[in-house]
Amino acid sequence: MEGAGGVLVPINESELMVDLVVQLALPVLVVARTALGTINHTLLTLEALRTRALTIAGVVMVGDRDPDNRAAMERYGNVRVVGEMPHFPNLSADDLARWAATELDPAGDLQEFLL
Repeated sequence: MEGAGGVLVPINESELMVDLVVQLALPVLVVARTALGTINHTLLTLEALRTRALTIAGVVMVGDRDPDNRAAMERYGNVRVVGEMPHFPNLSADDLARWAATELDPAGDLQEFLL
């Protein structure tokens, strides 16, 4: 499932997106940008998820590759970055499928969360 905007975004007068995630009880794959501010934003997201005892499957980073941000995310977030997706000028299903086949989860870390 795709969340809208982030885990602490309100979805109605009394609930946040993370409340829906808790109800669904699914492992969470966090999508984070690679730009300035991503370390803080992503670490706060991971903390919010862990506070609610949610399972974090990993992080996918989107944008220009940034090895330092990736390393910081994995170290301080204690999480696996399972993919780095570039910006696609005109994203198509074929582009996404090609990227996923070669770049998403090359180590197979997400297998334990499937089925």
